[in-house]
Amino acid sequence: MQNGFQLNPTFSFTLLGTLAIYLWSQPPRWAWIWLLPVAAILRIACWKMTGGFGTYFGAEWISWGTFLGLASLMVVAVEAIRTPKKQREVFTRTFYAGAVFPLLAMVVGYSIPLNLWLRPKTYDAFLLGFDRSLGFQPSFWLGRVVFGSHRIWGWTTVIYYALPFSGALLYASHRIRLRQPVAVLWLLLSFIIVGFAQYGVYPAVGPVHAFPALYPWKENLAAQIALQPVVVGADPRNCMPSLHLGAALLVWWNSRIWPVWGRICAGLFFLGTVFSTLALGEHYLIDLVVAFPYALAFQAAWTTAVPLGSPRRITPVVAGFGMTAAWYLLLRYAIPGFLSSAVLSWVSIVATVWWASSMKRNLDAAAQVVAISEPTQATEATISF
Repeated sequence: MQNGFQLNPTFSFTLLGTLAIYLWSQPPRWAWIWLLPVAAILRIACWKMTGGFGTYFGAEWISWGTFLGLASLMVVAVEAIRTPKKQREVFTRTFYAGAVFPLLAMVVGYSIPLNLWLRPKTYDAFLLGFDRSLGFQPSFWLGRVVFGSHRIWGWTTVIYYALPFSGALLYASHRIRLRQPVAVLWLLLSFIIVGFAQYGVYPAVGPVHAFPALYPWKENLAAQIALQPVVVGADPRNCMPSLHLGAALLVWWNSRIWPVWGRICAGLFFLGTVFSTLALGEHYLIDLVVAFPYALAFQAAWTTAVPLGSPRRITPVVAGFGMTAAWYLLLRYAIPGFLSSAVLSWVSIVATVWWASSMKRNLDAAAQVVAISEPTQATEATISF
């Protein structure tokens, strides 16, 4: 392979989401006549210039997402150009909708070098210590399952890569509805942008990067890691809280407009994300837990069906961010206390997940009451595309 070139699998799934957004807009049949050949031409050109698409599991078929997404943007751009000006707005909005997530991925990528420079040391030892207080290391246990089988490991990576596609599906299904209880696009954009911006607050990279000599086979040596900041390599400090799980949680929470089978798929994808983030060593159990109150705060902030001044909307926003901040402090200064009592650690985890889930149910109930009592009331403004 020429120069070790690789098409980023996560970005390929992001562009596959662009295709999904385009198809959800019900394009004319003739678009398929151009979309597939254009994608094939782009793929062939890439192969000719680079010699391949990557060495990761599934690269040959995952990489198709890149070319299908780019082709859909090219086709819809042509549609917008050749359509009379008065009717062009629909295609223009579809183009913007399809381009927003790839552009977001490129923008947030610029924050990674900044965090590397600002935070050369990470707090992985503290997260490792908390997970040890549970009586075992969940990521090490699941990691031994995955790394013991190439096929299991491969499909686990696919689940991990596929998150952007699920977010695009959620947005595609919501953008065609006239009345939305949640401003899904603003929800996803703000969740990701703020999340990446704050990763320097509690920098962590995951056990596979912070402790490669231990993970996943030497769990017994994890107890010897001192509770102090550690120097790690140039790996993204994108572990705490887990935006990966938080985004999958938001997809699951907001899949209520989908049919039953769709909601089941969203739930299974959420569980698969829990497994993949831990088993691949990219996260610790506790940073997945902290993702619950963090996601809740954004969910409440963009549940526009509930009046902005309502306590059922304001309370989870404030409490969600407050609980997230409390966990930051506890996981930096209170690890010895958790190590002294597994019961305390487990109760804290269960209480956090239960509280966030309960607040989400109350928020949904409030949105449902508003929808029934004021069916014609306009919601707060959402982004035009």
